[in-house]
Amino acid sequence: MRDERVIFSSSVDSLYRKALAPSLTPELVDRLRARGMNLHAPLLAAYPFAVWVDCLEDTARTLHPDQPVEQGRRLLGRRMVEGYAQTLVGGAVLTLARVVGPMRSLERMQHNFRSGNNYTETRLTVLGPSQADLWFNEPQALEGFVDGVLEEGMLRVGMQKFTLHRTRHSPESATYHLEWSDRAS
Repeated sequence: MRDERVIFSSSVDSLYRKALAPSLTPELVDRLRARGMNLHAPLLAAYPFAVWVDCLEDTARTLHPDQPVEQGRRLLGRRMVEGYAQTLVGGAVLTLARVVGPMRSLERMQHNFRSGNNYTETRLTVLGPSQADLWFNEPQALEGFVDGVLEEGMLRVGMQKFTLHRTRHSPESATYHLEWSDRAS
């Protein structure tokens, strides 16, 4: 299926192999394998979106049982950026983003997300020198995950006194309002 939403192996590697490996119990790894993500085998080139969603939910519930699942996914989003930073490509992207600054990084958000999946679309609306709205075609099934990716990613590119607020428009789209202080502040 050409139009099927998929997650590329780089996302699975960043989150599960780089960031979460020490936290994964054998029971969770077995459940992930049963859901279609075998972490003991070579990674597939891509995983169906439904497999990614099911695995994220199980992982969020298992690693953060005292949190609502949305908050658990947010924490996983932050960890994915942590794992991405450990890769050769991720380290280079985050270093470049730090040099070009937050606004230019936000302008490249669709490109950045598309390195990990085949479906993300974004639209940036600049509201001021340190304020923007970023629309995503983010499925509600990932509620919280993109929040975490944006939070950790923007902190790593040098945003100071950063705030993020999500407004969901439909089951398939949300807008993130971002505000931050300039580096000179």
